[in-house]
Amino acid sequence: MSSISNLPYGKVLDYWYEKLRHHPFRNKFLLTKLLEVIVFKFYGASKSSSPIFEEVPLPQRQRQSIPENPTFSLVIPVFLRTAKDGNKLEALFQSIKELNPGPDHVIVVDDSSPIKFNYPKNFHLIEQEQNLGPAAARNAGKNKALEFNSEVIGFTDSDCLLTSNWVSEVMKVFSQDKFCSIISGHTRSFDKNWFGKYHDLNGTLNGRKFKESQNLLYGTTANLAIGAPIARVLDFNEHFPSAAGEDIEFCVKAILSGFAIRFNPQMVVFHNYGYNKNILHNGLCFFRQFKRYGEGERRLLEVIPGYYHLFDQTEEIVVSEQNEFRTLKRSGYNK
Repeated sequence: MSSISNLPYGKVLDYWYEKLRHHPFRNKFLLTKLLEVIVFKFYGASKSSSPIFEEVPLPQRQRQSIPENPTFSLVIPVFLRTAKDGNKLEALFQSIKELNPGPDHVIVVDDSSPIKFNYPKNFHLIEQEQNLGPAAARNAGKNKALEFNSEVIGFTDSDCLLTSNWVSEVMKVFSQDKFCSIISGHTRSFDKNWFGKYHDLNGTLNGRKFKESQNLLYGTTANLAIGAPIARVLDFNEHFPSAAGEDIEFCVKAILSGFAIRFNPQMVVFHNYGYNKNILHNGLCFFRQFKRYGEGERRLLEVIPGYYHLFDQTEEIVVSEQNEFRTLKRSGYNK
């Protein structure tokens, strides 16, 4: 949700006009950004209220106590509607098999999917009796991880792929920075059309980084790892009905409690947005995504009215040009 949503349309476009001054796709990006901002603002906070810029002081960072070689659980919320959703999940599971090292436990939370799926027998499956949304699914997964005495809990989504060094990059940061309690990384687009390129330039799923710092305001739960001390005291807010804003709210609650979030650019996840060769389909996918994000931010501002004060201290994280895509060629990921 890397939008500059609290600025007027013109200032948003001015910002990106300067940001991409020498970029070959600047004009195409600006047209797409205009569509994003119109949808986001129409369905977001500005539709019903004026933004609040009350100051939100940040507390002193807490020192974390994650041990060397911690037990690691990976939590995956799942809601499968179509056979394509199942194909994406199969690809994620294949990427998990190629992790080196891999997680000690993989916890899948099926959020009452309308279609059935044969989950790997070595994964821990939680089947929700009714569809409660991704926040509730993540809570169920992290609580199961705590039952396993996991010191680190990772999160990703069913339409993602993890690069083979993902777990090792999580562990590296936790071992090197004792004031880091949450880690997020580069979330790149698997889609190789224009919209996929746009999301990489926009930093849509890369969270927000405080200026002149490697600390984040938030990271996305497609690419996130937390220490057990946070999991014990904080839950994802189940009043967020869809995958929009609930990860931001969780992360902001964490930093307001003194838990610092670090960015690791080598912690790479690829996300499939679901685009294809059909222009109408792609436009509708894009519209629905930012409609959902706008609605999520409206709910976020009800919970954290001073969010924009924190947001204005941050900047987007543009995806690096490193070609991690080559590491995924064996995944058999059919879009």
